[in-house]
Amino acid sequence: MMNIILNATLAALCLVVPANVPVQENAAATPAMKQFWSKFQNAVAKNDRDAVAAMSKFPLLMPYGVPSIKTRAQLIRRYGEIFDAETRKCFATAQPQVDDAKAKKFSINCGEAMMYWFEFSGGTYKFASVDNVNE
Repeated sequence: MMNIILNATLAALCLVVPANVPVQENAAATPAMKQFWSKFQNAVAKNDRDAVAAMSKFPLLMPYGVPSIKTRAQLIRRYGEIFDAETRKCFATAQPQVDDAKAKKFSINCGEAMMYWFEFSGGTYKFASVDNVNE
């Protein structure tokens, strides 16, 4: 009798929960987001510190234990800390990952730990923070 109940329960679950449930995709990047990312990506590829600074929000938040970047001048001075050769290589092919909870925010993930966050601010997208997810 117990086997009949167990088999009936399992059969019912198979009908309710499909075996190949699709993984939900991130929200799609908007045209404004794509346009901003293309400009930012090109600025990083060219090592254009001034253009990157112009597309950044201050203070630029940094990973735990690393002082925030408070001004445009500080970003230009510390540019190499954020955009080393490995990061520039990553940015060359990276695509925005839209934050499902906040449609006006996206990230670029480089390697297993580094996330670069961008958010809509002042009528346009801005580079807002760097996060090391391992810290």
